[in-house]
Amino acid sequence: MGIIKRQTIQGTIFTYAGIVVGFVTMGLLLPKVLTPDQNGLIGLLIALSIILTQFSNLGINGAGGRYFPYFRNYDQGHGGFLLLASGVSLLGFGLSVLILWSFRPYIVAENAEKSALFVQYYYLLIPLTFFTLFFNLFDNYAKLLYDSVTGTFLQQFLQRFLLLLAVLIYWAGWITFPTLLVLWMGSYFAQMALMVVKVVRDGHFTLDPKHLQLPPDLRRELFRYASLTLLTGLSSQVILHIDKYLVNDALGLAQTGIYSISANFGTVIAAPATMLYKVSSVVIADSWKANDLNNIASIYRKSCLSQLVIGTLVFVGIAANLPSVFEILPKGYEAGYYVILWIGLGKLIDMATGVNGTILATSRYYAYDSLFFILMVAVTIATTRALIPVFGLEGAAIGAAIATALFNAARTAFVWYKFGLQPFTWRNLAVLGVGLLVWAVAVQAPYLSGNFWLIGTDVALRSGFIVVAFVGLVYVLKISPDINQLLTGAWLKRRGKSVSS
Repeated sequence: MGIIKRQTIQGTIFTYAGIVVGFVTMGLLLPKVLTPDQNGLIGLLIALSIILTQFSNLGINGAGGRYFPYFRNYDQGHGGFLLLASGVSLLGFGLSVLILWSFRPYIVAENAEKSALFVQYYYLLIPLTFFTLFFNLFDNYAKLLYDSVTGTFLQQFLQRFLLLLAVLIYWAGWITFPTLLVLWMGSYFAQMALMVVKVVRDGHFTLDPKHLQLPPDLRRELFRYASLTLLTGLSSQVILHIDKYLVNDALGLAQTGIYSISANFGTVIAAPATMLYKVSSVVIADSWKANDLNNIASIYRKSCLSQLVIGTLVFVGIAANLPSVFEILPKGYEAGYYVILWIGLGKLIDMATGVNGTILATSRYYAYDSLFFILMVAVTIATTRALIPVFGLEGAAIGAAIATALFNAARTAFVWYKFGLQPFTWRNLAVLGVGLLVWAVAVQAPYLSGNFWLIGTDVALRSGFIVVAFVGLVYVLKISPDINQLLTGAWLKRRGKSVSS
């Protein structure tokens, strides 16, 4: 667990630093300086570009996660994997451009009135998809070489910081909205370019065809797995982002803007999970190769508990501070109050089940993971379409939460049935009990309102109480041995420095 713990902690620090920047940008500035239509445009472009990126990759990143141990060779250019992945991704990108061009008449017909801005800036999806695609490719390549931190820093912090600078310049009145979109695109280009530079500096960049080693058996397995992970990856991104498209289709771009801003708060909860999946997937794949089921079981058990602790803390913090958050947001955004809670609940469920998907996707039963994802797409679209007319914006979030719960229940049960791995103990329930208790106490104090400083003071004091009370109870009750060890080690290290000084 050493490399997983170290890189997860480092990545989580960068991620939460980025969340602070993202909150200032997406939570405070964009609702004030952009119209709901403009926010809806940005949210919709991001959602669709992520889906297109996943398609363009044609499953090669997922296949790399499973089979890169058979390519890894520092002296032989890692079997030409980078050349193979780049060629496959360029082919997929060309297909995506063709799809965008073919569907434009339909998009214009469906959105000319309710989402005119989307029609106007539709082709921004092409560069946005390209930059995201090749950032992901090189980030995945670096991750396979045990560097999961650089990509996290670039994606979670630097890109958001560059966007913050662009929004501040726009707020000052120095640029127009079209120029803001260009600078926004530039932030994605910057993260891609710097990720490529890092791979080059580490000496892993090689596109020499002489290094390409793809024996027939490995080629068949690789492309079979890539085909399945294309379905899996595409399905996963559809599940995560189709809600914005469905909201736009049913309610228009302005409501999509409100939904997108609200959804950003909910996704904060899942930040540590993203880093854990990046690090653990390589270790679990190596463990399957070595047939080390005990190591996989240990990672599974610890990931479920540690993610639940962190996710519950963040969820309680967000839920308890929502009244203050909506004091800050402009009028009209209150429609997203329960969107935040439902999306947050879905993310918490996903975190609570740990690396079940990673275990399944890197095992010999990986085809079943694709089946689960395809079924989840159908459930997500069906529930979301059914619930939006009844509950409005909240219906999209409820549909996502229901689909996430069913999906993770199915994967967890399958991993338990096939491998005998069941990670839950009394500790998991205890975390939820502590979270509920801390939330119940935190919301008893009256909320300060009136101006930004009073609201900010309320958020700081309430959040401080939540962190101290929650972490304190988890520590005293010894719910998580890993967290107790981490906190005790930090305390002893700090005490040692104090004594020596």
